[in-house]
Amino acid sequence: MDDSMGMDYHPPEALTIIAGIFLVFGGLCGLIVLGDIIWRRGWKSMMLIMIPTYPITATYMGPVGLYLYFKYGRAADPKSLNASGMGHQHHAGMAMKDEEAGSNTENDMEHHHGHDHAAMEHSTMDHSTMDHSAVDHSAPEMTTHDIHMHHMPGDKDRPLWATILIGVSHCGAGCVLGDIVGEWLVYGTEATIRDHDIWPCLLVSYAFALLFGIVFQYLSIAPMSGQWGPKTVWRAAKADVLSLTFFEIGAFGWMIVYQVGIWNYRLEMTTWTYWWQMQVAMFLGFWTAAPINWWLITRGVKEPCA
Repeated sequence: MDDSMGMDYHPPEALTIIAGIFLVFGGLCGLIVLGDIIWRRGWKSMMLIMIPTYPITATYMGPVGLYLYFKYGRAADPKSLNASGMGHQHHAGMAMKDEEAGSNTENDMEHHHGHDHAAMEHSTMDHSTMDHSAVDHSAPEMTTHDIHMHHMPGDKDRPLWATILIGVSHCGAGCVLGDIVGEWLVYGTEATIRDHDIWPCLLVSYAFALLFGIVFQYLSIAPMSGQWGPKTVWRAAKADVLSLTFFEIGAFGWMIVYQVGIWNYRLEMTTWTYWWQMQVAMFLGFWTAAPINWWLITRGVKEPCA
């Protein structure tokens, strides 16, 4: 059955109403997060790439997206930033903390050197190295030494599971944008494979998801590392390709189930029901990407997002 036969198909009215409720609810969740970021001037304290990430996540994850933002990612109160003279971007603040950490480490090394005998020089160096790890443990960026508890801005201890889910949301935002662009591009060009548009949709959406995902990851790594160039692009690709692919396994799997198995290619892209099913697909993709993000983050391949 070719896609043109779906032109005459209209989902049941009850299904359209349910789809509308879920889509409107997701949109409201996204607007709540976006409004809070604007209200609190999030660009002054948040990692810039997380400003679109959190609202996008809330549109398809609903309460989960709201919880992650308000519990672990919410922009700092502008009044507290002004009071402390910290009206700068989040990544700049992290760099300053890193410098302070390095300074504290040097002071610790001098202190030990002044009190220990020359015969104890080797153990003193070992002890200073341990102090250096301790300082890094309190730094905003998570390393393999402090992977099980991440200390975030605002004195919030972020557990590993939250770091993983926020990492998924980061690649998920790229997938969502890629799927939206890919879907409408295929729809506008009327491209088909074997008389059906779902197959070019999957291919084109995956390509755009990779593009957006790597860009998102690059804009996360580069400000923290201070390196802008091909090496950082390669780091971003290594960090995001696996994560994004596992996200799309869940998302594309459900797209095939509902479009091929349930609706037999009849569900049109211009219906509310279609985009509700896309919302479900993104929700499922979020969870299929969680295990690989745990592996990537705990192995130090992927940088945690703020």
